[in-house]
Amino acid sequence: MRWVVLILLFFGAVINFADKSIVGLAAVPIMKEFNLTYAEWGLVGSSYYWLYPVTGIFGAAWADRLGAKKVLGFIMLTWTVLQFGVLAITALPLLILYRILLGAFEGPYSPIAYSHADKWFPPKLKGFANSVVVGGGTVGAMIVAPILVSLITIFGWKVAFAALGAASLVWFFLFQFLTKENPVEVYENVQKKKKQKLEKIKVKDFLLLLASPTALFTTLAYFSTYILVVWFSVWLPIYLVEAVKMTPGQMGTSVAIIGVVSVCIYMGVSMASDHLFKKNQNWRSSRVFVVAGAMILGALFFSSIMIFHNPIWVIVAMCLAKGLTYAILPIGPTIMINEMQERGGLMTSILTSSGNLAGIIAPLLTGYIISLAGGNQLLGYNLSILFMAILVLAFGILFAIFVKPAGKLKNKSSDNFDLKSS
Repeated sequence: MRWVVLILLFFGAVINFADKSIVGLAAVPIMKEFNLTYAEWGLVGSSYYWLYPVTGIFGAAWADRLGAKKVLGFIMLTWTVLQFGVLAITALPLLILYRILLGAFEGPYSPIAYSHADKWFPPKLKGFANSVVVGGGTVGAMIVAPILVSLITIFGWKVAFAALGAASLVWFFLFQFLTKENPVEVYENVQKKKKQKLEKIKVKDFLLLLASPTALFTTLAYFSTYILVVWFSVWLPIYLVEAVKMTPGQMGTSVAIIGVVSVCIYMGVSMASDHLFKKNQNWRSSRVFVVAGAMILGALFFSSIMIFHNPIWVIVAMCLAKGLTYAILPIGPTIMINEMQERGGLMTSILTSSGNLAGIIAPLLTGYIISLAGGNQLLGYNLSILFMAILVLAFGILFAIFVKPAGKLKNKSSDNFDLKSS
C-alpha cells in the first residue's frame, strides 16, 4: 500500500508543478496576446505565491486534524475547476486573479504530501520517499515540458491549461479509491494515537521552536533554494530562448533534459544521505553536511553560466545546479518533522510556505533586474543568476554551521515499521 500512496503522491506533484510551470512555457504567446512588459510578466509570476505561504500553513494544519486524504482530494478538485476556468480569461487582471487562486489552493500540497509520505516509510527510507515526491515536481515542471509545449503550439495555451485540469480530476478519483489515510492497522502505537485528540500547541513554545537554529536555518536554506525553483519555473524557458537563442522546440527539449538529469542527481544525493543515516544514525553527517555540500557545489555550477555561454555547457551546468541545490527539498522536511513528529504537516508547511515567500520575490526581482539592464538582456539575466548563486551559497554554509537536529527520530515506534507496513 505504501508504494501505491507514494506513486500517487508523485503524480500529484507532477500535476502541482506542471500547473506552476506551464505559465512559463506559455510565456511568449501569453505576453504577446496581452501585450505584457517584463515587469508585468514578473507580476504574473509572483501572483501565484501571494497566498501560497498562508494557505500552505493552514491547509497542512487542517490535514493534521481531518486527514491528508480528505484535504488532498478537496484541493485537487479546486485545481480542476480553476484550470478549466482559464478558458474564460480575456485580460491581465483575470490572469493574475487566476494565478492567485491557483496558488492559494496548491499551497498545501507539498507539505501535506511530505507529511503523508513520512507516515508510510521508515527512517532509512524517508529521504528517498520525499525525493520521489520532489521528483514529481521536477517531472511536472520540466520533463513534461515538451508535451506541454506541443499542446500550447498545436491547440493554444488555454487548452493546454484545461488539459491539466482534466489530469487533476483523474488523480482525485484514483487517490480516493486506491489509498488509505495511514497505516494505522499495522502497529498498535499509531492506533492509540488516532483515538487521542491532537493537543493544541502553545503559541510561545511553537515560536521558540521555529526560532531554534535547526528550524530557522533549515527554513532559510529552503527559502534560498526555492528562489531557484521559481526561477526555473518562470524564467528558464524565456532565458533559453532570449539569452541562449534556442528555438521553442530546442527550449522544450533542453528543459526536459535538465529535469531528467537533475532528478537523478538529487535522488542520488537523497539515497546517499539515507545510506549514511542507516549506517551511523548521525543527522549532522548524513543529512546536514550532505545537503550543505550539495547546495554549495550547485551554487558554483549555477554561477558558471555567467562566464561560459555555450549552450551545451549551459545545459550541463543547469543540470548540476538544479540537481545539487534541490537536495534540501526532500531532506529539509525530514529534519523539520523530526523537530515535532506529531505535527508533521504543520512543520513541513512552515518550511515550504516560508520558502515559498521566495515565489513572491523571485519573479518580481528577476523582472526588475532585467528591466534595469535596458536592452542588454544577457546582462540582466546574469545579474539575477549571480544574486541567486550568492544567496544559495551563503545559506548553504549557514545551514552546515547552525543546523543540529536531534540525534534520533522522536517517533521510536517507527523502528519496527519496516516489518509491519509493507
